[in-house]
Amino acid sequence: MPNARDSPTRWLPRHEASRSLVIAAIRGRVIARGTDHVVVETSGVGYKVFVPRPPGRDDVLLHTHQVVREDDEALYGFETREELALFEMLISVSGVGPKAGLAILSVARPAEIAGAIASGDTAVLARAPGVGKKTAERLIVDLKGKIGRVAGLPVTGATLTAEDDAQAALVALGYTTSEAATALRNAPAEGSATTEERLAAALRATGRTLVAGR
Repeated sequence: MPNARDSPTRWLPRHEASRSLVIAAIRGRVIARGTDHVVVETSGVGYKVFVPRPPGRDDVLLHTHQVVREDDEALYGFETREELALFEMLISVSGVGPKAGLAILSVARPAEIAGAIASGDTAVLARAPGVGKKTAERLIVDLKGKIGRVAGLPVTGATLTAEDDAQAALVALGYTTSEAATALRNAPAEGSATTEERLAAALRATGRTLVAGR
């Protein structure tokens, strides 16, 4: 019989062995909270997970993005798949790392971030610590034509350069053109309020945020 010592995984260096496992989600109980993280206990093991904001409950399911480097490992957790997808989209931009992506998600909800990218509003993105105007502009340039994929629907550049930026932002969030127009009937008229204010009013009217596909 093979000796346990002959098992190839037994002799893998720690960093190589860890790369064979990808933690995509964690379900458990929050046993500790920090300023930018929580510790989630599951099956007797406590996992440190960096989060954009503390979960509202102790029993959680966090969708996670795992970062493994030679000298460090980290888990970033999100309460919805849409927020995780947006985080991964943000860090796909050159010069935007996990900490910056988390910082952006900590100062605004996904709908507001998606709307800011769709409408070219750098101010919302630049509110995040460590994210300046140049980084915000780069995020908008790189992601403006892709942001709709967070909602499971591809959005073309032509869609996002529509005359009404608020309507374009709603389409980027997964609404159809007609749904966006209907929602905006309850919002201030274009020119009488900012795009962000009109988008927020439309979202309040529909009682929805991101749409995960149709």
